[in-house]
Amino acid sequence: MKKNIIMMLLALACAGNVFAQNVQEGIVFYDNENWNTILDKAKAEDKLIFIDCYTTWCGPCKALAKDIFPQKKVGDFFNPNFICVKYDMEKGDGKMLNEKYKKHILGYPTLLIINKDGEVKQQMAGYKEADELIEGARQALRGRDLFTLQKEYQAGKRDIAFLSEYMGSLNTAFMKKDAQKVAEDFLKTMDPKELDKDEVWNTFGEYVTDVKSPVFAHMVENVGRYSYRLKRDRTAINRQIESACSRELNSIFDLKADKENHFPPLSADTAWAADVIRMMEKANVPGSDKFRLRLAIHKALLNGNNENAWNIIKVATKAQVSGFYSFKVDDYVNYLMPLTSNKKVLKDYLDMLGSCMTGKKTDALNIYKTMSLLYAKLGNKKQSAELMTRYEEESERARKEFEEFFKKKE
Repeated sequence: MKKNIIMMLLALACAGNVFAQNVQEGIVFYDNENWNTILDKAKAEDKLIFIDCYTTWCGPCKALAKDIFPQKKVGDFFNPNFICVKYDMEKGDGKMLNEKYKKHILGYPTLLIINKDGEVKQQMAGYKEADELIEGARQALRGRDLFTLQKEYQAGKRDIAFLSEYMGSLNTAFMKKDAQKVAEDFLKTMDPKELDKDEVWNTFGEYVTDVKSPVFAHMVENVGRYSYRLKRDRTAINRQIESACSRELNSIFDLKADKENHFPPLSADTAWAADVIRMMEKANVPGSDKFRLRLAIHKALLNGNNENAWNIIKVATKAQVSGFYSFKVDDYVNYLMPLTSNKKVLKDYLDMLGSCMTGKKTDALNIYKTMSLLYAKLGNKKQSAELMTRYEEESERARKEFEEFFKKKE
């Protein structure tokens, strides 16, 4: 009898919190309520707890509170099915919960569904549209929450309907690395022709980004058919192919020096680079022309034909070919500079870098440093010192601007 009276008092205390709020159609939240009180209420009503984990500085948190939680269909679903509570995770019981459930809180907002024993049954992260939010919560009610699916996956379940469900939960929880791993494992063993099936494409299509994989080659080979016969988004597929191929080619062609300005040996994968460029041409995506030029430059550098490489660089830069920006020219000059003492060639490098300068600023601060080194090599110590000073001043200015930008964000 005494226990029943206590539970009634707890229920009345929580109810007072709710009735104090304005009448609304959306979710009715307990606001930063004592956590033990919420647990007791969940036990008394035999309900799951829905928690909005927010911070005062989080933009998406505010958007959820303004645009999604007040919707009638959201309130109609959550109010009868859950004990709904919101916590500022930087004060009060919110700080305690942030520590308690930190492995589930990947950022803000995080939306947790917790049972009456305090165990997390579902996690979602980021701004969610109303239907997505409801569906994620409905999965928890049906016993198809993220952690149940995780156990089934670990037990070996791999049919496409299950994988689609599991991938959806991982993405809703913003567990991108886990979703990427599941996709990679599936795509490695999949017959590429399975990609033609809508249920496979809709679940894994966006993860086909490994240019060395059979499924990527199949996608490239069938890009036209995917667009015209299967009614898939050709623009999105082209963007995916272009991005994957560009990333692979940049890994071959980019010249990246260490802190001592030493360059690693050039990649010898020119045959593979040519194959990747042909993929781009096959799919008719932009960028193949610039990579053809970069391949020609790369081959010339590998063969020690630095003059020919430099001539191609100059022509491409002056013609404003996409990809031949000032920072790219600067990389090439830094690579070539130690390989010659010819003053005419060094002056040509200087002229080219000078033409890359636009007004008082440049999109590659290192150009000042590179030009300083060139002048030093030519014996012009005064000009070298002036440009090194300019480099240090511009670098410091950029650093301060960077710091100020993030101070404003705080």
